[in-house]
Amino acid sequence: MSRRMIVGAALGSLLLSACISGTGGSSSDGGSEEGGPTVIRYFVGIEETPELEAEAKTIIEDFEAENPDIDVERESISAEDQRTVIQTRLRSPQPPDVFGFDTGPGFAGVLAKADLLYPLEDAYKEHDWPVYDWAKARVTYDGVLSGVPGSVEEIGVFYNQDLFSELGFEEPQTIEELDQIAQAVKTEGLIPFAFGDQEQWPAGHLFSIAASNVLGPEGLDQALYGDAKWNSPEVVEGIDLMFSEFVEKGYYPEDVNAITYEDANNLFYAGKAAMAPTGTWLVPEIDSTVQDFKVGFFPFPAIDDTGIAPPSGVGGGLFVAADTEEPEAALKLIDYLQFNEQRVQEDLERANTIPAFKVDTSELDLTPLFRSVLDDLAEAENPDSFGYNIDVLAPAGFNDVMFKGFQSVLAGERTAQEQADALQDAYAEAKANGETLEKP
Repeated sequence: MSRRMIVGAALGSLLLSACISGTGGSSSDGGSEEGGPTVIRYFVGIEETPELEAEAKTIIEDFEAENPDIDVERESISAEDQRTVIQTRLRSPQPPDVFGFDTGPGFAGVLAKADLLYPLEDAYKEHDWPVYDWAKARVTYDGVLSGVPGSVEEIGVFYNQDLFSELGFEEPQTIEELDQIAQAVKTEGLIPFAFGDQEQWPAGHLFSIAASNVLGPEGLDQALYGDAKWNSPEVVEGIDLMFSEFVEKGYYPEDVNAITYEDANNLFYAGKAAMAPTGTWLVPEIDSTVQDFKVGFFPFPAIDDTGIAPPSGVGGGLFVAADTEEPEAALKLIDYLQFNEQRVQEDLERANTIPAFKVDTSELDLTPLFRSVLDDLAEAENPDSFGYNIDVLAPAGFNDVMFKGFQSVLAGERTAQEQADALQDAYAEAKANGETLEKP
């Protein structure tokens, strides 16, 4: 689930192709009958739209047509459900051979510590996979390269361009300008930000926006990999702005903790909310759903005198189960999904996924919204201007405090300082237990 962040350098430098899925397959028992095709199981999160889910199934059928000796049994469920069952599934007698999952230490990193991931260093060399070094670092755990990064993502703000024009506003560059826009939107009887936190993880995106903004890339590196504290005055200020002040000003829907991520997005699609703070993974859904107004995308503006450093990075990735009985077929599927030239181009055009290696997009048929996102991500090879989607890099205990604690702040039951202190305590404990990442 990351990034907007950046302005600069050529559209040709993009980031990683996302985990795309497909359907196909035969024998539900896995393995292969004597003389029959090899059967591998592929376990992924369901795609953002029904159209993309159908295309994902077609992709697997195409793979099977090119590889008649391999049958793929694809299973897709919600990301939340997958996180709940993944360890059980990987420990089962018939684990998925290939699966998509979040890449951070609190997600795939936990699986690596449990020895549930197949090492991929040799596969990278054999297939010459051209992934950016910084992206490979995101799927390296305890020195072992264990995954193939999926799509590169940015977290920013989608906005109703028509409404902004009617109200006389352009994309804000400072928090004061954003505040003026939000107040004007409220005057029109609309909701400034389509945000809901019933699932808890959306608050992690807001915190990533705030922390990336007030700390900048160097400050985030110090907090994640050095000795800086998560309860610094700057972090407290960012938490107070996003989770207390914006609630008090009525910038979010009422009962924000009861609003689902999907329902919040629907408020934006219906024109009832002016802005939607979320990630670039939503581009295909916005393009297919919003027909009544133009949509733009901007990084969250500077807070105080800080610069703009939108959170970005690798969202999900593809992994192979440690206990797979068909590693060769599993790696052939990953190679096709992530690195086949035609597949990469189709991913860009149809699914709007951004691969973590250079791709020339000049001749591709892309929507205006997606091209605007690519403009922001054009410095893919030099991500120093970006912040981070923190939950992807943070350990599980820290994420648990982050997700649950911010609901309490939104409800007025915990102060920004108390939440920052709890985050610092959780990170210090994880660091002492060796659960945090080393700097790439």
